[in-house]
Amino acid sequence: MTVPKISKRTFKIIMAIVIVLIVILIVKKIMSPSTAGTSMPPAIVNAVTAKQNAWHIPIQSTGTINTFKGAMLKAQVQGQVTAIYFDSGTMVKAGDKLIQIYPDIVEAQLQKAQAQLQLSSVTYQRYANLYKKNVVAQQDVDNAYSTWQQNIADVQNIQATLRQYNVTAPFDGMAGLRQVSVGQYVTVGNPIVDLEQIDPIRVDFSIPDIYVDDIAVGQKLSIVSSADQTKTFDGQVTAINSAVDVSTRSISLWGSVPNSSHTLLPGSYAVVTLYSLKTHPVVTIPQTALSYDSTGGAVWKIVNGAAKKTEVTIGMRQGNDISIASGLSVGDEVVSDGIIKIQYDGQPVQIAALNGKPVAAPAEKK
Repeated sequence: MTVPKISKRTFKIIMAIVIVLIVILIVKKIMSPSTAGTSMPPAIVNAVTAKQNAWHIPIQSTGTINTFKGAMLKAQVQGQVTAIYFDSGTMVKAGDKLIQIYPDIVEAQLQKAQAQLQLSSVTYQRYANLYKKNVVAQQDVDNAYSTWQQNIADVQNIQATLRQYNVTAPFDGMAGLRQVSVGQYVTVGNPIVDLEQIDPIRVDFSIPDIYVDDIAVGQKLSIVSSADQTKTFDGQVTAINSAVDVSTRSISLWGSVPNSSHTLLPGSYAVVTLYSLKTHPVVTIPQTALSYDSTGGAVWKIVNGAAKKTEVTIGMRQGNDISIASGLSVGDEVVSDGIIKIQYDGQPVQIAALNGKPVAAPAEKK
């Protein structure tokens, strides 16, 4: 039987197809993870062991900024406003005069009462001297003394009334927007101005009753206000409610925060953080062992000589360490240095140092 001859062109096509198939097989073998794992040497990394530590855990809550002292000052007498001594939004001191209501009539009454007091005082002294000389009776001395005392009371009464015509600040604070103007006629109870003590400021918040044993008066806290979320203000717990709210199972607290810059204003929303008095066990690793992706935090846990990507729930930070709420157990080994060398999940790794101490390399097989 005669074998048909293959043309040069056909031969070249067949050889090209064979070469392409060989290249495809080689590329598939290179791209195969299992092959890569066996052909590529293990990545050299440093590792740490997840440890258990005792930390003061943060207790977070939301609260409202308030004041320890605050009052809407109102007119106690009726009359025309004759003077205003403050500007809206300014700080005032206790005893500072804020407004004056027409006082002339009461001042005239005071002058009259003071004149009568002076006369009755002199009269009483005269009768007392005459009584020593047996010139007047004891009854005359008693009447003079009674008149003198009544005049003292009259002067004090008019002085108290006159003070009501001058509205003064009862404590240090910031004056709000004034509600009256010069020349305005006010009646009893007419609002004058809102006065708030804003340094220190008070923050009202509550925490679950499970933390009752973890709080105490004087305990440090910090707040972040909705007015400026870039700053943290430190303060302390000043009061704890005497009972737990039965509807929410929470306990209310007051905190005091210095506010010399007057940045914190009453009514603002605040995030409150305070740290438990007791320590609680937490699993910790160095922050260098943690990596982030779109799903959150993750670590490369070393299992049977391979790096396994493990998602974790991140807790609080202290210094260079971070607590892991879930995803790791005490004793787990995780990559702390050399994470960039790990190309895929399950890649073999070789630990060069564990917890900062060198690890001997395994002997090569002959």
